[in-house]
Amino acid sequence: MDDDEVSSWHTKVKPKALVVGSMIKYCKDRLKAREEINDFISEMKEDLQKTSKDLSEEKPDAREWYIRKKSCASFLYINHRDEPIACSACKMEFREVETEYPCRVCDSVFHKDCVLEMKDIHPSHIEAVEKANTSVGWSCPACDDLGLLLTEEELHDIIDTFEEEIKPKDGQISPGEFKNFKKKQLGHQLSEEDHEHLDLEFRLADRDGNGIIDWWEFLNYQTKVKLAMRDQRELVDMLTEKEVRVAKLAFSHMDVNKDGKVTELEAKKAFSDYFGQVNMNDR
Repeated sequence: MDDDEVSSWHTKVKPKALVVGSMIKYCKDRLKAREEINDFISEMKEDLQKTSKDLSEEKPDAREWYIRKKSCASFLYINHRDEPIACSACKMEFREVETEYPCRVCDSVFHKDCVLEMKDIHPSHIEAVEKANTSVGWSCPACDDLGLLLTEEELHDIIDTFEEEIKPKDGQISPGEFKNFKKKQLGHQLSEEDHEHLDLEFRLADRDGNGIIDWWEFLNYQTKVKLAMRDQRELVDMLTEKEVRVAKLAFSHMDVNKDGKVTELEAKKAFSDYFGQVNMNDR
């Protein structure tokens, strides 16, 4: 091959060959992706057919069609209602053009404006209510106030901790004050791992993400700690009707062979299905 042929190869043939090769690879990748999508759709159709068959064999009064409304965070079986739905705040029926903002804990449904106009509403609801129809969901102000689940003694204990032990400036806990409080509880110097854990814990308690923990956020945070120490049976008694319905449906979904028990394999499959529905952008 002389110099002219080499030059022609580099300037004309090689670029075209690279383009053709790239197109072939692109087509192969597209075909592979399409095959995977088709397989996924086929599996979904099979699951849907099986679910429809299972439901057709159940008694009408045994069917559970209640799940967080319009939220893909739960297994999507939505209750069909013939009667009009009214806002739990203003009591006005929803028009077709209006968006419903359902609570993920109770059966209440709201207009967004009605939520934001509530007195003494925590700032975190301004953004949180936007997630009512996402995979995360939203708890209405009443359900979000975990302090209502405390005994009088537990509530006084949390108040004393806030006012006597932490004594935050201006009634708001800074990251430093939070770590000092935890340091006293742990009874030793904080390690690097402790700092990382407490940074995460602080962010979880800081519901509105403004870098400080106010009284309401601290109350909810400490309430979770106290509830975690209660007997599980006692916690079950505290569930709302909607949470019980969701739990029943979740168990039914996990119990694939309908033997009244959930095996480890069934649980893994259910969790895999569940997290496959959660949109990681809905945070």
